[in-house]
Amino acid sequence: MAGSSMTIFVVFILSRALHPMVIDYSKVDGQLLYSKNSPAIMSQILSVIFVNFLAWQEEGMKGVKACWAIPDGASVFIVIGLWYAFGDFLEMLSMGAMNGGVYQLLLQSKLLITAVMMIPLKGTTQSELQWNVLIAATLAISAFVMVDSGGKDDAGIPVMGVVMVLFKVAVSCYAAVLSDAKLKGFNNMSMSAKLSLMSLSRVIASVGIAAVMEPNAQPSFRTDAVGFFDHWTMATWIVTVSFTSKSLITLYLLKSLDSIQKNVGEALAVIVIFIGQIATGADVFDLCAFLLAVLVVILVRIYGLAGKVKAKAPEPVGPTPVIVGKGIKNSDSPV
Repeated sequence: MAGSSMTIFVVFILSRALHPMVIDYSKVDGQLLYSKNSPAIMSQILSVIFVNFLAWQEEGMKGVKACWAIPDGASVFIVIGLWYAFGDFLEMLSMGAMNGGVYQLLLQSKLLITAVMMIPLKGTTQSELQWNVLIAATLAISAFVMVDSGGKDDAGIPVMGVVMVLFKVAVSCYAAVLSDAKLKGFNNMSMSAKLSLMSLSRVIASVGIAAVMEPNAQPSFRTDAVGFFDHWTMATWIVTVSFTSKSLITLYLLKSLDSIQKNVGEALAVIVIFIGQIATGADVFDLCAFLLAVLVVILVRIYGLAGKVKAKAPEPVGPTPVIVGKGIKNSDSPV
């Protein structure tokens, strides 16, 4: 891996690892006191501002105007934004019920969920080796969750948290497939214009989700709801910045990484979180949990390599043809 690619790979791992860690840091007595959707809303507003700034740097006011131009078929951005916004909300719900390491490890179930979704959506399936690796990875993830929960004094396995993570993974996978299929018709738009419209649609969708799912806090249809920034601290602002940087890094850096690097990077983020929690005193070292996390990383790597395995060309049937030249006979000709 070249130097620049290695740097991008490390940045990607850190962005995936630090995000769950700062959400953990923003908790008070293990609870998220602020509105769970408020950091996602604010982060998308910051994304709109950032991509408009980039457009202004690249093309001046012409680029900024392009960010706010509504193209034909723009409703597809609203639909995709709704799915991504719902995924952000599910992420915060999940993180409210578990620590960052377990959450990040459960995200690796996206490999199995994506493989299953690809059968009806694209008619593609996995090899027998890949299915076996996916099943092994799922078992290792399940064992990690049980080991991690067994070390706590309270609730045991966070069943609803696990369900929310799996639901979030399914939503994110579907949104990714949908955006890949639908946004190809907008090739005439600049990247900044696409990102601006996508972020704006996520803001609108997130506001709608917050009004319905968290009516006790603004934005809400209730007049007695608490303020949007209620219970916000410096840690909450760090979560917001983390949301923003994670989204932009995903959009700008992932083009430089292949699918194996992306999957291994996300799996390695679990190890970084694991070490970070021990270093900050938030958790104690558990050899069994650590080995399970390493096992998942290795299985993710094997899964990626299994997709590159090519079947051997069939052996030729019958006698090997021999060019008949001067003084050379065909292998079938009698001696």
